[in-house]
Amino acid sequence: MDTRRSAQSRRSPGVPAAAGQNDAAAPSPAGPPPPGSGPGLTPKRVARFAFGALALAGGIWGLWYFAGLVVYLVVGGLLAYLMRPFVYRLQGLGLGPLPSIAVAFVGVFGGLAFLVGTLAPFAVRRLTDLSQQVSVDAIATVVQALETRLMAELPFLEEGFLVGSLRDIADTLFRSGRLQNTFSSALGLFTDIAYAIVVIPFVTFFVLKDGTRLRRSFLRLVPNRYFEVTLAILDKVESSLGRYLRALLVQCSAVAGVASLLLSLTGLDYAIAVGIFAGLANSIPYFGPAVGFIAGSLVGVAQTGDLSLITPVLIAMVLTQLSDNLIFQPFIFSKAAQAHPLVILFVVLIGAQLAGIVGMLVAIPLTTVLRVIVSEVFWSVRHYRILRV
Repeated sequence: MDTRRSAQSRRSPGVPAAAGQNDAAAPSPAGPPPPGSGPGLTPKRVARFAFGALALAGGIWGLWYFAGLVVYLVVGGLLAYLMRPFVYRLQGLGLGPLPSIAVAFVGVFGGLAFLVGTLAPFAVRRLTDLSQQVSVDAIATVVQALETRLMAELPFLEEGFLVGSLRDIADTLFRSGRLQNTFSSALGLFTDIAYAIVVIPFVTFFVLKDGTRLRRSFLRLVPNRYFEVTLAILDKVESSLGRYLRALLVQCSAVAGVASLLLSLTGLDYAIAVGIFAGLANSIPYFGPAVGFIAGSLVGVAQTGDLSLITPVLIAMVLTQLSDNLIFQPFIFSKAAQAHPLVILFVVLIGAQLAGIVGMLVAIPLTTVLRVIVSEVFWSVRHYRILRV
């Protein structure tokens, strides 16, 4: 189009193209450039830039304001992504789309319901036993013994430093205003769980059912100028998320197996259940091993009534973490998308601040998606200048 327009502008006015004249010999003065095509700022460019900035700010504010709902949508989408290969396999066996989704739905969510239904009574029983065995007097006795041992090793410590700190913590926790806030937080937690139970399966089902249609509808809205870039972003996001989620599933399973074995060697009751919990908690970078150690320590205190099992549990979890860092992660995550450890730590903390435990779980997948988007957009800007105004 530019070559044709240039050739037409070089022809003399009133002379037909068939006259045989040399185009280069009879140049005509170029007309004024179209509005907005010249260098510098123009009202059109300023307006477009301002509109883009406002749209970006509005999108960021919407994500922050509806962070809880966005997290549920992301979790539902990730579950649908994990279930999609199973659905395709069932369709390859001859089942229709809806029956395949129904079978996958029943299998995954039925398995989760069975797991929760099996572990919930166990958790209630263990909490009941813990409340009966670990009374306030028992805690005070254990803390006093620990304080005596520490003072024997560290003479500069003052008497009552640990017991006094425990008393201050108890006063703070059981203050009336604090109790009211605790009950309010618990009520909010149950409300969030109820929302998650309703929203996540709903999103998962419709993403499985209409995922291809949603993708096509979204691509129809993309201008031709950005179509190839958007398609490349979608393909790379799916590839990166697939590698990460598959690697995470294998890693959590391996950690659960090693933790269950080592905790069984310590003589801990319900070592397999604690090991599985530690494996699931390991999906949260940096915080998972600590959560597994705390769970094992609580079960150990409930089992023995003292701190005798804490050291073996700590050794077991340290060995599990070393196995994860030295063996599992280098092999399992060799092809998975990874970010700098400092970046991972910060995004996990941001996820915890925005949406609690669920935010910590989805922080790394969201970071992977954002990294792919930013990388593709910057590459396209450098090579194709797709964002010039």
